[in-house]
Amino acid sequence: MPDEQGGWSLGERLADGSDASLRAPALPRLALLRVSRSGGLRFTTRTITIYHNGLVISNDPARRPRTLSPRFIARLYHTLLRARPCRLPRRIALSPDSYVYSFHVRIGERICQFEVVAANAPPAVHALLRLVHQAGF
Repeated sequence: MPDEQGGWSLGERLADGSDASLRAPALPRLALLRVSRSGGLRFTTRTITIYHNGLVISNDPARRPRTLSPRFIARLYHTLLRARPCRLPRRIALSPDSYVYSFHVRIGERICQFEVVAANAPPAVHALLRLVHQAGF
């Protein structure tokens, strides 16, 4: 049955208590990646979506959509591949005063989700975070 997040839930729990769902991460059909940054002392959340054609959309109404160059998108995609997003942990322990970045990425037909704390991110993910900030985060 469809759930409120646009995925499909079996309505069952696994032995470890996690949801046995077929829920795909919230990622628009033509998007390359969606990144949300949450946390900080004032606890704010900000999200950007980057599409394969270079379009960047923010959830902040004050920020206008922009377009990245094909060269930048190629760098971003190769950096994503080096970060190996499908092998990173989906969920992490939260730290009360730091930022947590939640990624939903599309690599070919596969959609992966992972989270990192900026201070503890692996080097390949730091490179990805730098590019995401250059893209307008």
